[in-house]
Amino acid sequence: MVVAFVILVAFGIYQTDSVQEFRANSNHNPVYKIVRGVPCDSGLKSSGYSMVPTGKLYLKQVNRDGTVGDICRP
Repeated sequence: MVVAFVILVAFGIYQTDSVQEFRANSNHNPVYKIVRGVPCDSGLKSSGYSMVPTGKLYLKQVNRDGTVGDICRP
């Protein structure tokens, strides 16, 4: 029962507009790097799409060439 609930919640979150926009603007590289807590707002920026529910960014998606670009650049 609990597993079914968790799956339904995860599926519901996966279908939200912000997650769909993140996927559309992602480089589809499943590698992330931990970064210091950078103050940031959610949304599309020149440095990529940010999902920041807490107001600070802690994970940055790694580029295809292995580099980590600017963090939360407007």
